[in-house]
Amino acid sequence: MSMITLYGPRMGSSLRPHWMLAELGVEYTTKDVDLRKGEHRTPEYLALNPTGQVPTIEVDGFILAESLAITRYLAAKFQPAMNGRTLEEQAKGAQWELWAMLGLQQHLSTIASQKWTGVMNPEGEAKAREILAKHFPILETYLGTTAFLAGDVFTTADLNACVTLSYTGFIGYDLSVFPNIQRWMSACTTRPAYLAVQAKVTA
Repeated sequence: MSMITLYGPRMGSSLRPHWMLAELGVEYTTKDVDLRKGEHRTPEYLALNPTGQVPTIEVDGFILAESLAITRYLAAKFQPAMNGRTLEEQAKGAQWELWAMLGLQQHLSTIASQKWTGVMNPEGEAKAREILAKHFPILETYLGTTAFLAGDVFTTADLNACVTLSYTGFIGYDLSVFPNIQRWMSACTTRPAYLAVQAKVTA
């Protein structure tokens, strides 16, 4: 049995590895890193992750950062089919999770950061919403042709991209005009593993 320690809360980007470990049914130890208290900048944490970000995972002495890398590593180690059953599924999934990260997350974060920091940025928000309005229809059209991002089964790509889109709930972004996206997100967020992780957040 592997010894696994995951640093980071069950929210934001750190939600990804928590959710993945729940999907895999793998036991692990959690260590919260309180960003508000600067715990991500302590010498002890920086020795694990010099960027001072979360999440970070340690598996039998192997240390890895960046949530997308962590989820794909965990799947490859414990249940490779989660990354896609074929090379084509793996590639298609990677395409869409990276598209969500690069095309959506930055702009969703621009809007969300105003709630986190209390610092308003109306010009930045307007620009972000303009870009999002162009990007969401692309995903909506694609999800009209497939149940999940890599094909007909849930994979790591869906997990990673769904966490990106979960920011829409936090900022109150209206997805009602995108029924395919809503259907896909519901299929992801009603999974037992996701619900189990969320239950620990609200406990």
